[in-house]
Amino acid sequence: MRIRALPFLIGLTVFAASVAHAEADVLRFGVTVPERTVTVRAAMKPWAEAVTAASGGELEIEFYAGGAMGRNGKLQYWMLKQGVLDISWILPSNTPNQFPSTDFFEIPLRTTDPMEMSMAFWRLYEEGRLEGFEDVKVLALYVSPPYRFHLRFPYENSDDLKGRKIRAVTHLQAKMLEAAGATPVGGITTTQVAESLSRGLIEGALFSWHGVKPVGIMRSTNVHVDQAITFAPAMIAMNRDVYEALSPGARATLDKMSGEPLIRMMVDAMTGEAEKAIIEARADSVRSFVESDPADSAVWRVRFETAAEDWRKRSPSHDLLIKRFDEILADMRAMNGESAAP
Repeated sequence: MRIRALPFLIGLTVFAASVAHAEADVLRFGVTVPERTVTVRAAMKPWAEAVTAASGGELEIEFYAGGAMGRNGKLQYWMLKQGVLDISWILPSNTPNQFPSTDFFEIPLRTTDPMEMSMAFWRLYEEGRLEGFEDVKVLALYVSPPYRFHLRFPYENSDDLKGRKIRAVTHLQAKMLEAAGATPVGGITTTQVAESLSRGLIEGALFSWHGVKPVGIMRSTNVHVDQAITFAPAMIAMNRDVYEALSPGARATLDKMSGEPLIRMMVDAMTGEAEKAIIEARADSVRSFVESDPADSAVWRVRFETAAEDWRKRSPSHDLLIKRFDEILADMRAMNGESAAP
């Protein structure tokens, strides 16, 4: 009897092992921004659900918004590497010196189109030309719509910024403000901007239009300047060890649905939200919109050129990166039937 039962027991063991293997790998995707944020509700969360559905039961992505897995933006990269999170949304500016290549993608010199900049950003990464990403599996690299000035004082040109306290997040933003004679104020988190404006601790902020309503900037300012100042590079990344431990099918699903498809979801969500916010704000009679003035834009362009040149000098590899960036931009514009001129 024991001998006859042996094939059955072996078969049962194999079946149990196959069932265990078939169980979905659960990935924790944590972000610091709240669920109401457009990038969460219209891009990241739907993407996570779509990957789960497309994996055929091999993957399940659990989404945690609002800092449920950790609120400190400066620790997201560390949390990812330590395995606290499997997937995270990260601002490279929160990890100074880790991603030196990304500074270039803050500068709206070659383009002010976030989709164009994001696609060039990603293709440079795919070619292995960007530094600092070796320890993680990058799922998307992109930039926000351009950051513009939202102020509590009148603006005609950048001379009006002299002596004014303006919130700055990145090194480049601080340099741009200093070049205009303003006083950059750091250390103010996104959730503190509206209160800092209302209390007079700052007199303005650089922010993309897609985020001015959720963080309260819309209600705390009434002067808006139509001049692109910087982009905000960001990434969605995965713990590399966790990625490599997935089944081939699960990795294939992630690879297929990451990169350009995920980038387009992110940028389209932000751009659409920005357009709605602008329309709403323009309809408000108490607000002042300052259109981009050619003379003022020329002054800012000189500042962008200076910033790009400063970045180029930091490393011999930056010359090659800029050259390749320009080639990618020209190729994309040629495919779209557009001029290659910036």
